[in-house]
Amino acid sequence: MIHALLPAAGRSERMGVPKLLLPLGGQTVLEGCIAAFRQAGVERLLVVAPPEPEAIAATARRAGASVLHLTEPTSDMQTTVQAGLRWMAAHWQPRPGDAWLLAPADHPVLAPEAVRLLCREFGSTRASILVPTFEGRRGHPVLLAWDHAAAVLELASGTGIHRYIRSQGSEVREIAVASPAIHTDLDTPEDYQRLLQQQSSPEIHPFPPKPFTL
Repeated sequence: MIHALLPAAGRSERMGVPKLLLPLGGQTVLEGCIAAFRQAGVERLLVVAPPEPEAIAATARRAGASVLHLTEPTSDMQTTVQAGLRWMAAHWQPRPGDAWLLAPADHPVLAPEAVRLLCREFGSTRASILVPTFEGRRGHPVLLAWDHAAAVLELASGTGIHRYIRSQGSEVREIAVASPAIHTDLDTPEDYQRLLQQQSSPEIHPFPPKPFTL
């Protein structure tokens, strides 16, 4: 089984408002991200929500996701992911042959086709980490065999999951996808305006690619 983990506990400091609750294409940014995984056939999806605003947890539940509603803020993305992995291990008890998809929840135009391709490829490759690429640049979501969860949980504070992935050498396989949306996240008001323009004018390329980070 393939699970999904969406860290959604960021503080939206550069946006100035809770970015995951912004409207986009008739739904919120968070709902759009959840919908992409649902449309790709991912049934078990966990959103790690911050203590405030409570509307993020409520929105995720309405969209059909399981929710870990944090009681205290996390210090960074790595800490948020680790909290989610502990919840998944306790509640879903994934088996060694399972995998988990990881993508920050601020990827609102994620293509279900890219998610489906990663899931298909996982069953036919010896690599235990699959990273999507578009025009040679890595993006999200990343798919990892469940066996990697234990190592991620043991990472020292501030290590970063991206650094862990890069350390895995031949365990990592890049998968070329047809969607530039794997590079599209949402950090600033300018990003949001670009997304609104892209929604009304599909020929606009979403954003210039950003460095791959988690």
